[in-house]
Amino acid sequence: MLLEEIGQLKEVVELSERAKGLENEVNKLKREVKTLKDKIPQEFLQELGEVEFTLLEKSEEEKKSDEECTGCEDEEFL
Repeated sequence: MLLEEIGQLKEVVELSERAKGLENEVNKLKREVKTLKDKIPQEFLQELGEVEFTLLEKSEEEKKSDEECTGCEDEEFL
């Protein structure tokens, strides 16, 4: 039983080390994203946001349309 607990503790230590490594990698990527964002012209980001918003609106409209069509199909089966 003691050997089992030792094995579990070793596993916890290994997982903690891996988590710390991944946390460092995430922080590195966050810094890289910030650096890249700083290099992108603000006007481009605004345009990109507008395009993204438009695409999201269209996507929502398509979902509503699909739901309405699904409702119509359900009624046909009745």
